Amino acid sequence: MSAKSRLVINVEVDDRTVLFPDGKFLSHIALSEEDMADDGAVRLEGVFLFNESRLGPEVATLPVEDARELARSILDAVFQGRTQHVLSETAKVAVVFNPNGFVLRFGEGDALRELFIGSPAIIRLAQGILRMADRLSALPPH
Repeated sequence: MSAKSRLVINVEVDDRTVLFPDGKFLSHIALSEEDMADDGAVRLEGVFLFNESRLGPEVATLPVEDARELARSILDAVFQGRTQHVLSETAKVAVVFNPNGFVLRFGEGDALRELFIGSPAIIRLAQGILRMADRLSALPPH
């Protein structure tokens, strides 16, 4: 019996994708699986165009159900044209709708990470998150 291979999904973004508070422009968002105590989680990491300050790439890590809810909130924000929220015991995420794109706000206070992202790229991000959540939710093979 072989172990499940590790999957990394690279979501291509456009030149309007920026992560704050660091002010780093991104070329991709890498989605990967991370082990948590009860279940797996979806890890989002930025692939920066520059990073001489060598700051860590992590944007957020969300349990599977919170990740699935984030993808749903992204799609709701796109189709309804209004801000959405994901609030749980483990996640606090806002999907802020703006006429020229979106801001994903992960956490709060000193831990706040803001991802500015355009409409086509945010749909690709939702698709990638749902794909990773589907993988993490799959039943183990016999």
